[in-house]
Amino acid sequence: MNRKVQVIVFRRTPELEILVLHKTPESGGIWQPVTGKVEEGESDREGALRELMEETGISGESIRAVIEHVYSFDYTGKNGENHEEVFGVEVTPDTIVDMSKNVYVEHDKFEWVNPETAKKMIHWDTNRIALADLLKKV
Repeated sequence: MNRKVQVIVFRRTPELEILVLHKTPESGGIWQPVTGKVEEGESDREGALRELMEETGISGESIRAVIEHVYSFDYTGKNGENHEEVFGVEVTPDTIVDMSKNVYVEHDKFEWVNPETAKKMIHWDTNRIALADLLKKV
């Protein structure tokens, strides 16, 4: 079974805002949180933080807190059976998102939005369920 991670990034400005990423048309053209594959030898947490850095440039002192065990689910995808662990990551209000470091060029834009708007924008049901579970914890 493939191990995957999803990272829901949020900040308080002072309102709660959720980061959503838009996949390029070639990658599906949908809105979603940070997602990716856990590499061999990595823990789920390490994979989540690496994917966060690769897709958004966010790392280090910008991260205020990491919330583990937000939600998890199994699904069958194009690469077979997958297990996905969801993390919440709170960042500082002034955190800069820099997608230029993403060598895979999966996303073409991002937005910080309120939780209700995020629920409407996010494409996959499992991502919306994970967001709802995270909101109960923050």
